[in-house]
Amino acid sequence: MKDNYLVGIDIGSKKVAAIIGQVKADGEREELEVIGYGKVDSSGMRKGVIVDMKATIEDIKKSVKEAELTAGVEVESAYVNISGSHIQSIRAKGSINITGKNREITQDDVDRAVTHGSSIMLPNERDIIHILRQEFVVDNQDEIKNPIGMIGSNLDIYILIVTAARASTKNLLTCLKKAKINVIEMVLSQIATAEAVLTQDEKELGVALIDIGGGTTDIALYEKGALLFAATIGVGGYNFTNDLAIGTRTPIDKAEMIKRKYGCGTDPNQRDQNIEIPGVGGKKSRMISVSLLADILKPRAEEIFDMVKRKIEEEGFENKINAGIVITGGSAYLGGLLEVADDIFAAPVRVGKPYGIGGLIDKVNSPEFSTSLGLLKYGLIDMRDRGMIRNQPSGFLQKLKEYVGF
Repeated sequence: MKDNYLVGIDIGSKKVAAIIGQVKADGEREELEVIGYGKVDSSGMRKGVIVDMKATIEDIKKSVKEAELTAGVEVESAYVNISGSHIQSIRAKGSINITGKNREITQDDVDRAVTHGSSIMLPNERDIIHILRQEFVVDNQDEIKNPIGMIGSNLDIYILIVTAARASTKNLLTCLKKAKINVIEMVLSQIATAEAVLTQDEKELGVALIDIGGGTTDIALYEKGALLFAATIGVGGYNFTNDLAIGTRTPIDKAEMIKRKYGCGTDPNQRDQNIEIPGVGGKKSRMISVSLLADILKPRAEEIFDMVKRKIEEEGFENKINAGIVITGGSAYLGGLLEVADDIFAAPVRVGKPYGIGGLIDKVNSPEFSTSLGLLKYGLIDMRDRGMIRNQPSGFLQKLKEYVGF
């Protein structure tokens, strides 16, 4: 591919989506335009983990092929997401003395502080995928975002170290290699999604991002422009559909259609309405009230948000959500979901849609594509190289590529 193209591939439990973006210069700025997209149902992933290598490889190939046909270009390299309950994040601190001329802090000093903070012992089965800076402290002066050029004697850095299960990363890279995709960078899903749907003001004030996918729900909390915390719970949109299928004794595909149409059944204008429910195994259809949907789906929504809230409280961040809650992912438009979240969190709630990208955005301008579009925006930032900490420390990705024969 040419240098002015970017590709993001979102490999999830419900879908595999590939989006091709073209970078166009607008004066001194670069802008992204979507020129190709492809989406297929995911058949080889469960709860963010590969369970069928062959199926995942085929899903990647099909989604990329669709995107290539739309864009008229061939895909060679891509930014790819990684997620799942195997992801863990650790907060750490690095401290160094400033010994250079006039005690002026340089990039080398920042790098030494990062190295010191990231020198932690990890189990053999885990690898670092991101080292993200949160805050600098110079001679006890905190909340410093960029200390380069400042004068001081001591430099502290607070970082978030994101790790993944080595087996999961190797399996993902192997699938991509066999699909003939070169991985530029593996990006935590929460980071990519945040690039697509969160505003800078929200990241500064403090915001919780809740991405409800097919098999999992990703959580991210930002404050002062930095990622404070990330986690994944093994419940997602499929659980809503499954609950409805069991509770109404209807096929899964019909339950999915009913879920999308009526949501949690909380609309007061619909609650007394009766709807037809197809039977399973050739049994006759029957009529049920929409209020029954609320009895089935609302408890699942409450459970998911309660789990998210507990995760945030366990980290001591319940007072950090000053800008509220942003819900995205394929289930974000489920009717009644925002009302349930508002009751649980007692904070402003909105649906997070991708923004800041042009081109064929009308085809993918949905919370369902937040992660894949976020990968494009992340890639553009990576290309611009704003002097942020590199996200693949110690040759991590290269080592993994060598392991699987890239």
